[in-house]
Amino acid sequence: MHDFHRGGSVPSGLRAYLMQPHWLYVATFANGASKVGTASAPRKWNRLAEQGAVHASYVAHAEDGRIVRVLEDLVTRELGLVQQVRSAAKVTGLVEPRSGVELAAANRRHAGRVRELLGGLAMTGYAVVEEEWERPELADTLCAAHTGLRHRYPATFDGGGHGVRVRSLSGAIALVGLPDASGNEVEGSFVADLGALKGREVEFGPHTTEIPALQDSLF
Repeated sequence: MHDFHRGGSVPSGLRAYLMQPHWLYVATFANGASKVGTASAPRKWNRLAEQGAVHASYVAHAEDGRIVRVLEDLVTRELGLVQQVRSAAKVTGLVEPRSGVELAAANRRHAGRVRELLGGLAMTGYAVVEEEWERPELADTLCAAHTGLRHRYPATFDGGGHGVRVRSLSGAIALVGLPDASGNEVEGSFVADLGALKGREVEFGPHTTEIPALQDSLF
């Protein structure tokens, strides 16, 4: 799929998917990192929700997936916007997210540069657009700058028992509380990448997470 716009061959089903209209967007995450990406028309909103963006803007609407990927590569080459932000960086950013005002301003700045670039191209098959993505409310608490205790989830999802109560969710990353054996939650909140559960068999039950001693920074 990622070589389609460079002349690569794809199966007929994937070709049909790629030949539908697509959107080009700029997404900004909790650590301040921004990326350029694409979404097919039916997945215009869901794509960004799954990515875990804090703020995002649509910058172009393309006739098909070939054109939108040409634009995506051009933005990376000319403006230096990456096409991927690692999950680990997203988790780290959500432990200490930057302010919403700062992130919104950064996103609009990058989106403005992209629109300016695309507006000057001698290409057809797309239109420059100005539209902001609306983040799902379920992500608001996790994405907001905070003053309370927040830690990375203290265990890995490669086995063992895990007891979590989801408070907020951004993509596959959750803000959770950890209940103890009596059902009371320990102090603070934890940021967990639930994407690590993909492909694993999960057995539901009254599990708890083993919590190591945690020490907050003194400064």
